[in-house]
Amino acid sequence: MQEFRGLGLGAGSGGGPGGGGNRWRMRELAQNEHFDWAVFRRALRAFIPYWPYTIIVTVVILASSLGGVLPAWLTQRIIDDGIQQHRMSIIVKYTLALILISIGTGLLGVLQTWLSNLIAQNVMADYRIALFRHLQRQTVGFFASRQAGDLVSRVTNDVTAIQSVVTTTLVGFVSNLLNIVATLFLMFSMNWRLAILAVIVVPGFVIPTQRVGKSRQKLQGQIQNYLSKMTVQLSESLGVSGALLIRIFNRQGAEEKEFAESNRTLRDLQVRQALIGRWLFMWLNMFSSIGPALLWMYGGWLVLRGEIGLGVIVAFTALLSRLYGPLSQLAQLHVSILSSVALFRRIYAIMDEVPEVQDGTQTIPDNSVEGRLRLEHVSFAYLPDSREAQRSAGAAGGSPGSAAAKATGGMIATAAAHAAAGPHEPSVRAETRWALQDIDLAIEPGQTVALVGPSGAGKTTLLNLIPRFSDPAAGRVYLDGMDTQSLTLHALRAQMGLVPQDPFFFHDTVANNLRLAKETATDAEMEAACRAAQIHDTIAALPDGYDTVVGERGYRLSGGERQRLAIARVLLQGPKIVLLDEATSALDTVIERKIQDALAVLLEGRTALVIAHRLSTILKADKIVVMQKGRIAAVGTHAELVESDPLYKELYETQFHIENEPHPGISERESGHTDV
Repeated sequence: MQEFRGLGLGAGSGGGPGGGGNRWRMRELAQNEHFDWAVFRRALRAFIPYWPYTIIVTVVILASSLGGVLPAWLTQRIIDDGIQQHRMSIIVKYTLALILISIGTGLLGVLQTWLSNLIAQNVMADYRIALFRHLQRQTVGFFASRQAGDLVSRVTNDVTAIQSVVTTTLVGFVSNLLNIVATLFLMFSMNWRLAILAVIVVPGFVIPTQRVGKSRQKLQGQIQNYLSKMTVQLSESLGVSGALLIRIFNRQGAEEKEFAESNRTLRDLQVRQALIGRWLFMWLNMFSSIGPALLWMYGGWLVLRGEIGLGVIVAFTALLSRLYGPLSQLAQLHVSILSSVALFRRIYAIMDEVPEVQDGTQTIPDNSVEGRLRLEHVSFAYLPDSREAQRSAGAAGGSPGSAAAKATGGMIATAAAHAAAGPHEPSVRAETRWALQDIDLAIEPGQTVALVGPSGAGKTTLLNLIPRFSDPAAGRVYLDGMDTQSLTLHALRAQMGLVPQDPFFFHDTVANNLRLAKETATDAEMEAACRAAQIHDTIAALPDGYDTVVGERGYRLSGGERQRLAIARVLLQGPKIVLLDEATSALDTVIERKIQDALAVLLEGRTALVIAHRLSTILKADKIVVMQKGRIAAVGTHAELVESDPLYKELYETQFHIENEPHPGISERESGHTDV
């Protein structure tokens, strides 16, 4: 819980179509897909742990297929050997057999459904935890460069669609194939001429199904687009921020008009889709009647000539439904297979993402370091987004160690590339953007070091290298003389606490948000930390005290309250190193003083690296580091830098000296979010 959970980077809301849209999503995935044996084999490997269930399901399907055709054969025997021969014993015997077979096939169907869903749910659970575990290993940069909603969709919707792969594609294929084989075998054994006549009608089922399916697919695509559009509008307009924005600009009428237009278009499309479906249903009903009609006509002629019994015709008409239905479904099998390949390709595209930051092997106890930090010749570069190259290599079963697979979301730092050009080169190639170049910095235990500089100078990038949210392209970061890349991420991050500029809180209680820093924290420990952070009285005044839900992203708290609660959370953790990105918002004098008092408690006796926006923080710092264009421009105290460094003097006169004065006219509630 000490690994900086909940920074809020790349935040968003995810979602996807409900169960009714799953079939459309599968068809959409198949549109531009091609069959790939590498992906297919890899997908099948996920079912290996459940092979005993697979064998049982296959046996059950075979038994169900035989049980499905036996009633037709029994019916024929009842008519020809029982009714026409006036033999009641035959009628009773075969009737009882019909009843027993009906019960047996019903129970087998239940067993088949249970086993196939058991396999599907197990595979889904395996993929779900594998994806979640793999995403937890990714860096902050990975999430900052992707839509959170897309990642949520991969873990939820894509994995959930695996159930359709098992129950519809795999089980459906085996079941339909065995049903067709069993049905044709019985048909040809009873009368080969009637069997051929039955097969002649098959194109009347298959061809319209495919053509109408394409039309419905196109319509469904338009429907899904409008559903997505409406979902986005609803999620934005019904969220706290969106609702406030709409009301402040009086946009309620315009939003209602836009929603009404989408709603009308969606209604018309769904009516058209239903009508096309009805035409297909009419066509299939027509051919389902033509098939038996032809059998009765030709079969009746054979009966009159004494070549077959009446029971054969009755049996054939019963078998037709077991032939036409499975054949129509098999005609759509290619769509299901390509959909499955595309589905697994999307899942593997995430699973093949190699984390930019690799875990070390050395472990140390929590809060066991002195807090000495040293950065030696550190450089960091942002390279262009190369996710597509990685996705192509990884999804096709490419080696995770390939060059494409090492691309991690557009934020890439490669020591080899940097070494080739040298740390002082402006770029490795034209499109490379260096955020840090040749940084040397030493921070002694207990020191407070303030980072200042214009926007884009590299302050946040440098701060992110300390807990290894990213790794440098060149150079090393040391903690108490240990290379941070040799430590496990848990061991490293357990030594430090982070107070971000915009603290993130989960939609949970105050207490549970505090316990992210220390799961075993007692009520007394939380209260002590909150008192030290000047936030206890505010929490106590909430409706349910520490059990009050703070709202999504902490919206029920003001900006100043969130800052102090974030400080309390780090105090509860009690780290030896504090990383602080000060908020830029101006607060009234009283609240500003509370935050400064809380920071004084937080930083006392701890090593601190602070991105400073307040004059009071700079004045208290043991050392100030002035950054410009990814380099350290100057280092010293406030008095020294004002006299010696023009850039610092300019920053002091234009930002710190003026902007960081307390604003007595701005209250805490006005500077942050209002209660909701």
